[in-house]
Amino acid sequence: MLTAIQVKPDVYWVGALDWNARSFHGYKTEDGITYNAYLIMDEKVTLIDTAKITFKDELISRISTVIDPSKIDVLICNHVEMDHSGSTPVIKQLSPNVEIYASAPQGVRGLTAHYGDLGYHGVKTGDTLSIGKRTLTFVQTPMVHWPDNMVTYDAYDKILFSNDAFGQHYASSGRFDDENELSVVLNQARKYYANIVQPYRTQAAAAVKAVRSLGADAIDMIAPAHGVIWRSHVEDILKAYEEEYTSGALKDSAVVVYDSMWGSTDKMA
Repeated sequence: MLTAIQVKPDVYWVGALDWNARSFHGYKTEDGITYNAYLIMDEKVTLIDTAKITFKDELISRISTVIDPSKIDVLICNHVEMDHSGSTPVIKQLSPNVEIYASAPQGVRGLTAHYGDLGYHGVKTGDTLSIGKRTLTFVQTPMVHWPDNMVTYDAYDKILFSNDAFGQHYASSGRFDDENELSVVLNQARKYYANIVQPYRTQAAAAVKAVRSLGADAIDMIAPAHGVIWRSHVEDILKAYEEEYTSGALKDSAVVVYDSMWGSTDKMA
């Protein structure tokens, strides 16, 4: 049985690893993809995001090592895109009374279009949800990289569930940044930003400012919907977004395009 991985006490990664994925949204993913979902055990058992429908069994298997999926009280859909929301109907079927939250109005509209009316609750920036000793705060991040995107902040655990922001298409056996080579993870984050988020640089910069506004000591961990979880290098990825990805600053560089049959043109280039 596939097992959940503890992120913090009573918080678990219950996502799926797609080791074989080699393309996503038109760019190569040589190292695969993860579909991250997170389970919070509180008075109201809360699941943040799901997984692509073809990985529903892996999702349910991991959840089941912590709790019976029928006992999930709340499902937070940070993003409608099907690699995140695809197993929403499965969760609803297993737990018919689950309350589903998404951004208003775009998230609710998108979920309804894909899965029908499952009884959604729309939330906007600043709205909160008490699930027990934890209170979750929602921040809409439109066009990072779809109109419905939002992030969820857990102040009790100091975790930002950031969805697509700060993510990477990188499947690995280690779920955390410090369990992988930092240069590799940062390179994957840069590649992900360039291929997925870069067209919406202004909106991404606004999202980073919103994260910073939570306070310098407010975030211990950034848990994205793809790739590894940032716990030892939170400041590194925030600075990468601020100073490199979204700044608009240009580095002095030149691209030389050439073709060489025997290597002579290569030497000239």
